[in-house]
Order: sequence, then structure tokens, then C-alpha cells
Amino acid sequence: MGELENKLNGANIEYRISKKMSPSGIHECLKNIDESDLVYVVNPWGYVGRSVCVDVGYAYAKNKPIYVMHSIKDPPVMSLTHGVLSFEELIIFLNQENQLAS
Repeated sequence: MGELENKLNGANIEYRISKKMSPSGIHECLKNIDESDLVYVVNPWGYVGRSVCVDVGYAYAKNKPIYVMHSIKDPPVMSLTHGVLSFEELIIFLNQENQLAS
């Protein structure tokens, strides 16, 4: 996660990160989704656990665009996403979105 945080900071992009085992549990993740324009799932090797599946479903229900680092191995969950973006592609995408909003 540190690599992504460094890249986002270097690009001056505002972000929120939900880290596993947060004391406030899933409630913090859901709050972060509510306060975000999009959701990016860091999922090495395509794996997502049950909690992340809940996050993805919640974000989908809230009409938040969802992008993932690697294709999710569970096709129904992957179908809820907008696509796969590397860290570098995410930064480019977010910068383009910021330019369109300006």
C-alpha cells in the first residue's frame, strides 16, 4: 500500500485508505466509500476476501466507480467493477478526471 500512497501523494491526489483490521471495522470502510468519488481495490493476485466483497457491493449500490489492481477471480464480483488499472494507470486516470472537473 505504501507504493500507491507515495504515488498519490506525489501526484497531489486526495485519497482515503481503508486498511485491514481497522479498530472501527467495516464501518470505517463504508464511510470512506461514502466520502469518495471512486473506489480502487488493491488486490494482489486477484484475491479479495469477504470484507472486500462487501465493500465492492456497497460501492456498487452507491453508484461509485470501482477499479481494481488485478482482475478479481470471482466473475460475479468482477462484473461490478469498471475495470483493471495499475497504480500508474490509476494516477493518469485520476489526473484526467481532475482536469475534466476543472
